[in-house]
Amino acid sequence: MFKRILIPTDATEFGRNALEQGLEVARLMGSEVTILYALENPYGLAPAYSAEPPEQIERALERYRRESEKALAQIKEIAAAQGVSARAVLVEDSPVSAILEAAKEHDLVVMATHGRKGIERVLMGSVTDKVLHNCSTPVLVLRGSSA
Repeated sequence: MFKRILIPTDATEFGRNALEQGLEVARLMGSEVTILYALENPYGLAPAYSAEPPEQIERALERYRRESEKALAQIKEIAAAQGVSARAVLVEDSPVSAILEAAKEHDLVVMATHGRKGIERVLMGSVTDKVLHNCSTPVLVLRGSSA
């Protein structure tokens, strides 16, 4: 039924439950998995207006890229240990845009939510909420780890 599963991650402990559950679904169904990490520029869309020198911004972004690639490699090893065929993809884009674009090539998206309510949800926003309301691919939403 679900041959291609997309599991977006921020490689934090919070998303671990969604990762574990997504890999378990993939293992049971014999699905292929794409682990997606969207690396958003922490300096915003216009680094030219940042108080930081461009060289410092580029060094910081390169460090984020290396950390992201390392996290993806570890997640890929976890998938392999569970017998799940997985590929890791690092995209430099906003998480919502990256997930919605990648979801077009998948049968299921598995992701975590913080479960915020009220004003906290309004102020913090929710990648999961935006994906859920704008994605034509089915989305399995799981509560994130509390650790």
